[in-house]
Amino acid sequence: MIFIFDWGHQTFKEIGPLSKTDFKTTLVPEMAWLVIRRSWFRAFFIPTIPTETDYGLVDENENFFKIEKDVFERYRPLAELNAAISKDEISDEEYERRRSEMGF
Repeated sequence: MIFIFDWGHQTFKEIGPLSKTDFKTTLVPEMAWLVIRRSWFRAFFIPTIPTETDYGLVDENENFFKIEKDVFERYRPLAELNAAISKDEISDEEYERRRSEMGF
């Protein structure tokens, strides 16, 4: 019986966009996406077991900037809100109201 496996395959889950003014640090380019990056063990080319989870930002050149999980969780609601406004799921007024409630 032949068993085909590998590890290190990566997947990205995009949460939403953040601009440099949203995420106040010099590491972030003008625009980046808040993402969860997972590395997987794969059996028969099917991701089966996650081996590593990283939180970070990905810029337009697909560079990954790793951040701590608590920082990720702090900016996650804002990234989700930015994603909703960019997909026209909420109005501009709703966006401004919810953003001000978050304290950003």
